Amino acid sequence: MAVSEDDFFTEQQTDGVHLSLKVRKWLLRQKTAYQELIVAETSELGRLLALDGKVMLTEADEAFYHEMLVHPALISLDEPKTVAVIGGGDGGTVREVLRHPSVQKVFWVEIDEAVLSACRELLPSVHCGVFDDKKVQIVVAAGEKWMPNFSWEFDAIIVDSTDPIGVALPLFEPSFFNSCKRALKPNGILALQCGTPFYFQNELKMVWRNLRQVFEQVRLYLGFVPTYPSGLWAYAMAGSFLPDLDLAELQRRQKERGLVKCRYYSPEVHIASFALPPFVQDGLCRAGALSPADEI
Repeated sequence: MAVSEDDFFTEQQTDGVHLSLKVRKWLLRQKTAYQELIVAETSELGRLLALDGKVMLTEADEAFYHEMLVHPALISLDEPKTVAVIGGGDGGTVREVLRHPSVQKVFWVEIDEAVLSACRELLPSVHCGVFDDKKVQIVVAAGEKWMPNFSWEFDAIIVDSTDPIGVALPLFEPSFFNSCKRALKPNGILALQCGTPFYFQNELKMVWRNLRQVFEQVRLYLGFVPTYPSGLWAYAMAGSFLPDLDLAELQRRQKERGLVKCRYYSPEVHIASFALPPFVQDGLCRAGALSPADEI
């Protein structure tokens, strides 16, 4: 697609904050059945995937997000074998799940088949061939409608969705979390992204409250994704029992599973990511989502 010298992809992150990335080439602009889909080659950060005007990933920093969404949960499990990935049509989350040698089956549930097709063709550096992996079963469906079909099936459920608005909102509501709880094995873990606590703290509070309604244990943690709003990104793990592994055990598991070449995740980052800044804890307390005595 034709591009001029002043072509930029611009995301309005808040009313007064915009992120602009210079575009070398527009690879795809498409209106799917669910959303506006853009793939572009940027001048600084490699290929860009955007949905409804929001950056989903760039090749330069996608690993920061995918590693932190996947590895804190899966490394906490002794031997994860069956995993459900909801969303994540680019394949980055499934790629990271498959780095755990014990994983035997991944159900990859994506609502938008057009996103799967575009990412398969245009983002090979992200999916690294997972579309053709024999362990992966791709299901084109809405995650909130698919999940209630299962009971005690999954060691982990990882929700790699857009923000908790619009078409993705059902994936953050108590009814879906209840379905996830039923679908998890007794010590299974749900992991999901929760947005940024800097700009959109109300979304984070809503997700936190909804998780606490359903799960016995919920832990919030943070990571850095340069192209996401504010760069500071929140994630949550939830389950009936969340192990509290020390550094030595995390290092042992990292080495045993061959996870030593991550770009962002490490055992040290794992532990540090659960230390929440006071402004995050204070915001949850003021909203009544957290009491000062609660352990995060």
